[in-house]
Amino acid sequence: MKGDSPKPHPGPFRVMQVDAEFAGILVAVAFFVMGFVSVPIAKGFLVGAFLVGIGIAVILWLIRNAKSSSHVDREVLHIDQKPSAKR
Repeated sequence: MKGDSPKPHPGPFRVMQVDAEFAGILVAVAFFVMGFVSVPIAKGFLVGAFLVGIGIAVILWLIRNAKSSSHVDREVLHIDQKPSAKR
């Protein structure tokens, strides 16, 4: 009886024109704003959690940049060697 059933609703995820990263950030910001506005007693917790999250993100970013700028032995990785013609 497939012929009798109507097409399913496309839903928001079939027609969204944004990538998942932007949608995730948008949802996180929306939850933060909803919590900040609707629960006055939790404002301190939300601000603290936001600052801790930003701090952890900055620390991870600094660690990543420190590791990527460190000396890498290119001979071990065979990056500078020309590919050989023989196989």
